[in-house]
Amino acid sequence: MQKTPARKYQVVEEAEIDLVLKCRDSHEFYDQYLKVFPDTKKGLDSISKIWKRRSEFAKKRPQMLLQAEPGTANSREIQVLIAEQTKIMSDMAALTKENLEVSRQILSAIAHQNRILTGHHEEKPKDPAHAAPPPKPPVQKKAPEKQTPIMVGS
Repeated sequence: MQKTPARKYQVVEEAEIDLVLKCRDSHEFYDQYLKVFPDTKKGLDSISKIWKRRSEFAKKRPQMLLQAEPGTANSREIQVLIAEQTKIMSDMAALTKENLEVSRQILSAIAHQNRILTGHHEEKPKDPAHAAPPPKPPVQKKAPEKQTPIMVGS
């Protein structure tokens, strides 16, 4: 007698797959599932099995979407969002550079004012970062000591 092959997984509808891919966690998925499918006869166990297969659905879904429509609206929306994000980031970078330059000017003015008030009228202060390091003494190599043979006496 041959056994009839049992299904490994239950049949999942496309709407269920869409819903599981939209949700971020299992609680949200369960709540949304009961709202979208109020007449379902699936129990919590069956719904949780759908959630557990989420990664499998996520792997298959992009392939199906690419085969159906290569230039979907989603990809265009993503491109628009990335362009907007890039513009915002470049504006922020420009403002940060401008702010940094103003801060440098303020600090140099304060340093100059401080030198005047304290009575130090040096034109160019010595910068310890750019000063030449003191010369190091030459390294002297030690000559290896010659080993004398050990004499075994009687």
